[in-house]
Amino acid sequence: MRRTKKQRISKVLLFFLMICLAFQSVMIVSAEEDTETRTVSVGTNAEYAPFEYLDSDGNLTGFDVDLMEAIAEAEDFTIEWVDLPFDSLLGSIEAGDIEAIAAAIGPTSDRAKSVDFSDVYYTGSQSIICQEGDNLTTFEDLKGKTIAVLEGAQSDLIASGENTDYGVVEAGSVKRFKSAASAIMELKNGTADAVFIDTIMAEIYCEENEGLEYTPVEGTEEDTVFCIEKGNTELVELINSGLATVMADGTYDALYTEYFGGTADSEEIAAEMSTSAEIATSAEMATEADSEEVDEEEETGLIATLKFVFIEENRWKYYINGLGTILLVSLLSVMVGVVLGLFVAIIRLGADRKGKKTIGSSIAAFYVDVIRGTPSVLQLMIVYFVVFHSRLGYVAAVVSFGINSGAYVSEVIRGGIQAIDRGQSEAGRSLGLSYGDTMRFIIIPQAVKNILPAMGNEFIQLIKETSILGYVGIVDLTKAASYVSSRTYKMFIPLLAAGIIYYLIVKLLSMLLRWFEGRLRESD
Repeated sequence: MRRTKKQRISKVLLFFLMICLAFQSVMIVSAEEDTETRTVSVGTNAEYAPFEYLDSDGNLTGFDVDLMEAIAEAEDFTIEWVDLPFDSLLGSIEAGDIEAIAAAIGPTSDRAKSVDFSDVYYTGSQSIICQEGDNLTTFEDLKGKTIAVLEGAQSDLIASGENTDYGVVEAGSVKRFKSAASAIMELKNGTADAVFIDTIMAEIYCEENEGLEYTPVEGTEEDTVFCIEKGNTELVELINSGLATVMADGTYDALYTEYFGGTADSEEIAAEMSTSAEIATSAEMATEADSEEVDEEEETGLIATLKFVFIEENRWKYYINGLGTILLVSLLSVMVGVVLGLFVAIIRLGADRKGKKTIGSSIAAFYVDVIRGTPSVLQLMIVYFVVFHSRLGYVAAVVSFGINSGAYVSEVIRGGIQAIDRGQSEAGRSLGLSYGDTMRFIIIPQAVKNILPAMGNEFIQLIKETSILGYVGIVDLTKAASYVSSRTYKMFIPLLAAGIIYYLIVKLLSMLLRWFEGRLRESD
């Protein structure tokens, strides 16, 4: 009896203990979920060194990038970076594709309608770059001039008259470019009178390009902030808290010195340095400067330029990565295009054979008409930004180019099949073959010989069309040349290198097609 009672008590205690353990497990799991690291999608435009750019290994870096990463570390969240054209950033955050923007953006009343702003993390100004001796220093001097700007930047808004808070440029003609390097090249070529750009960028470009000078425009001092999706106060507070932390612990000052070559608080840092340390540093800097001058005197000419453009910082890797991208995208796209084109061609040929339109043939004809009537870059941007919402860039590219190629391939196939003598089809049917078997074994093999040159041209055209991949942030050969230009401040050689690579690819493909055509003729 006593044992039974003790057993009941033991069972009750054991049951109670199990409930406590289960409750504790639930609490631990819940706590782990609550403390799970948050991921924030941040958009940027990696063509604006030193704020954001790609290094020689293709990794995103720059002052904005490292500062945002430091903020993320301080506040225990991770960042998913999305590289987009500058003029697409605000549209992407409005569409909900990204949560924040780190791209050296200044706060304006118009932008405040679409996004919230973080605390200020950098203050700069706008400058006018011109040829030495032109003496363009104020907005009045720019009256009636041709002005090159970075598309969508603050300088663009000011020069275009969309932002009059800093002054007005009267009767100016504005040329917008995707990269600052292209704007500088426009000035150097003499097709622009001035470049209007951030002062830090103006200083860098003028140091690297002889014959150019810049002047900061008084009254254009502006703050730089991170943009956060409208109404996301939690993320605003998170970024502001992290920004305050990195400014207090010295991380901000270190990044400022690394990327801008100065100090965010020079007086405080100078006070902490000993006199001997200052002397040693100055001596080292003088020695390095003398060494660099000697190197520059020794290494001149074409070889030195090629070494600077391609070898230094392994910039040639941009081209290797770009080459791999266009080959992969082109190959997959042409496969999609051939399958889709064959399907569309068969549908339309079937309707032609019956002598009446069907729903399928009408849809196929509409598809071909729309694709051939709209630009490839527009199709790519719609597929990437609207359909894929800035995700899966390579998949979006293959889908877009595959759909585009399919429309042209379908017409090539349809024309090749219609060129086959009707007697071939009748002969197949008289032998008892079905329509499908006749097409498969008699008509299509003959049509392949006829359409091969046109199909080869389509593949070649597709390879060249991949040059628009840069519009969605994918590094193809053209984008690679743009990146190299933005880092070296030279335009002709990087673009020439990309052009040579494209030409060699097309030449090799043409030779391969001629060889294949010759093999097919052997059976004639």
